[in-house]
Formats: sequence, C-alpha cells, structure tokens
Amino acid sequence: MSGNSNKPVAVLAGKSRLAMTLLGSLTLSGQNDWGLLGYSASKAALNMLTVQLAYELRDTAINVNSAAPGYTATDLNGFAGTDTPAQGAAEAIRLALLPADGPTGTTSSATGPLPW
Repeated sequence: MSGNSNKPVAVLAGKSRLAMTLLGSLTLSGQNDWGLLGYSASKAALNMLTVQLAYELRDTAINVNSAAPGYTATDLNGFAGTDTPAQGAAEAIRLALLPADGPTGTTSSATGPLPW
C-alpha cells in the first residue's frame, strides 16, 4: 500500500471501520430529493474509500467496511433522529467484531448490505 507520496505505509494488523449514511448511496440519491449535496458527496467518497482500502489491504488481516448508523438522534440533527446512539452504533460494533476472514469492502446498516 502506498500513500500520495508513493512511500510505503506499514500495516501491522487490525480492522478498519468507516461510518457512512444512506445519503452516500448513488442508487438511493437518484430516487430522493434530500437537498444535501456536500454531505451526500462526502459520504459517496467514503464509500469509494471503503472499497479502495479493502482492495489495497486484501492481502492483510485487515477488514475495511463502512456502516450506516441510520437516522440517529445526535446534535447534528437536533436530536430529531429516530434511533438512539446505541442503536446507531450497533452495526459498526458488529463489523468491528467480524473475524479476519470476514467480509471486506462492504457498506451495511442494521438491515443488511446497502446499494452503492
């Protein structure tokens, strides 16, 4: 694996988890008028980062997956979300506990895999 400087990066062991939302789904964005261009674009970039990191780390014991926490009540949305923070964290925790031979390069929520 190499960074932007083309210098090798040492990877010892571990797992990588990234958080995204449904707003990063290209499939779902074309079906909704969420009106959050910058936020949605950043989450779509996170989806690509998940896939690219998983590919770069395919020969290591590191799994790279992203989790969509759902509409979680946080200060970001004025605590208007329908899910508690514990519910929002559940998928990230599940992904963090996957074995080294588990899936990698995926994006999922509590209901399962999400479309790109």
